[in-house]
Amino acid sequence: MEFTIHTIATAPEDSKEALVHAQKTFGFIPNLEGIFAEAPALLKGSMTLWDLFATTSFSPIEQQVIYLTANYEHECHYCMAAHSGLAKMIGMSVNDVQALRKGTPLGNPKLQALRHFTQRMIQARGWIEDSEIEEFIAAGYNKRQVLEVILGIAIKIMHNYTNHIAQTPLDKEFQPYKWAKPIVNM
Repeated sequence: MEFTIHTIATAPEDSKEALVHAQKTFGFIPNLEGIFAEAPALLKGSMTLWDLFATTSFSPIEQQVIYLTANYEHECHYCMAAHSGLAKMIGMSVNDVQALRKGTPLGNPKLQALRHFTQRMIQARGWIEDSEIEEFIAAGYNKRQVLEVILGIAIKIMHNYTNHIAQTPLDKEFQPYKWAKPIVNM
C-alpha cells in the first residue's frame, strides 16, 4: 500500500500547523511526518508527545537510548537511521550509537541499565517483574523514570508501526545512517 508523503501545501488543513511545527523542529519535514499528515490526530499526537518527552527527567542522551532501543527492538529501519543522526547531533558517543545499532552492550553501566529496562519493557509488553524495576532503580533511576520510559516507547510505537506499514522512504538527511538489524548468531 502506498501512502502519500504530504507537504504543507498538500496536507489536510488540520495537519498544516503541525507540519510547520515539524519543519521548525527538524529543519525540514521528515517523510514520517509527511505520512502522519494524512491522519491529523496522529500527526498532532506524535508531535505533542515528542515535545513532552523532551521535558522528562531523562537527559537528551538518555532519551535517545530509549528511542534507539525501541527502534532496534521494533526493527524500524527509518527511525534507527533518523535517531542515529539525532544522537550524533546531541553529542552521544560514536561507540554508544554503534552499540545501540548493533545490539551490543553500552560501555556506561547506567545507560546500559536504561537500555536493558527499555528492551525488557518492549519484549515483555510491560509485564516485567518487580525485580527488573528494582534493578533499574538500583542503577540510579527512579519510579518516575520507570513511567517515563513508557512514554518514550509509546512515541516509538506510533513512529515505528507507521514506518512499517507505509515503508517510509529514508530522507536524504538520514541516508548516511542507513540501517538494517544485524543478524545475531546464537
